[in-house]
Amino acid sequence: MKKIYPSFLIMQKLPTNIRTRFSSIFSQEEMSYLSNIFSLERRPVSFRVNTLLSSPEEVSEALEWAKIEFTLLDFPTGCFVLGNQYIESDIWKIDIYKKWYIYMQSISSQSPVHFFSPNLSQFSPQGEMKPQFRILDACAAPWWKTSQLSALYPNSEIHAFEPNKIRFDKMQHNLKKLWCTNVTAIHDEIRNIWKYIDEENYFDMILIDAPCSSEGSISLHNDKFLESWDISHIKRNYKRQKFILSDTIPYLKEWWELIYSTCTIAPEENEAVVHYALCNYPELTLENIDINQNKYIKYKESLKSFEKMIFKTEISEKTLRVIPSEYSEWFYMAKFIKSSE
Repeated sequence: MKKIYPSFLIMQKLPTNIRTRFSSIFSQEEMSYLSNIFSLERRPVSFRVNTLLSSPEEVSEALEWAKIEFTLLDFPTGCFVLGNQYIESDIWKIDIYKKWYIYMQSISSQSPVHFFSPNLSQFSPQGEMKPQFRILDACAAPWWKTSQLSALYPNSEIHAFEPNKIRFDKMQHNLKKLWCTNVTAIHDEIRNIWKYIDEENYFDMILIDAPCSSEGSISLHNDKFLESWDISHIKRNYKRQKFILSDTIPYLKEWWELIYSTCTIAPEENEAVVHYALCNYPELTLENIDINQNKYIKYKESLKSFEKMIFKTEISEKTLRVIPSEYSEWFYMAKFIKSSE
């Protein structure tokens, strides 16, 4: 029989610096809840259908034929979750995996792109062409959301930036396999966007799934992450994230949208970055993000303050902290609208 340890004993297994920091972010009740999440060895397998090559109906039929139990979620659209008894390798032998009809991606990671408006995640009526947009994926690798955008907006023009050569090559390979023919992959830093896009106010939608300290990886079973965690990583990312926002905001059209997301817990990389954007770019306003909570995806109100920082009121009201559950991981999301200056 598996032993169940009290939450405070589980938390004691976290390094002191992480435990102390978390206690300043979360309530005692939340810490108790998180202790059970940190002790999870794995989550159920989740993936999304690649609608450029297949459909939810076809994928469902294939899983039923293979006698694999699954749930098709209402949100994120096209997201499948397998029964707890399965691991990822259980579907490697099925044609839907071999033919790239599906793509392994966590529930939280699938969520941000669904908050663009108009939301075209639903199939268009018979015979109706989906409209064309200009979309920027400012931090593309590991290309999950790039390929997701390509499937949601197949008639659109997507520019995806990735500075790392190895990651860029992998991205190109995967985009080709997934049939993302509307993506222009660019091997360069986003700060050099001016070399490729010669007019401001060019994009209808911008996604900044920012490089971050990836605290979504925190687990009692991830020794490598726990040993390498350091506050200096957070401070370095905070600076980098502000630069990325500054580099991209001029290229967003008036009255169109920018979604900022991370997979970290750190307030410096979440609320503080959004606060910086609102203070320095008066043309930006926040639009509310709503998720219907269920057992697959949960969230909490964003922070009003942290340490010496006090954030703008609308940040706690309109941005979203997805909290981990047995099915999904940490994520933070904010949606900006750019008005005329």
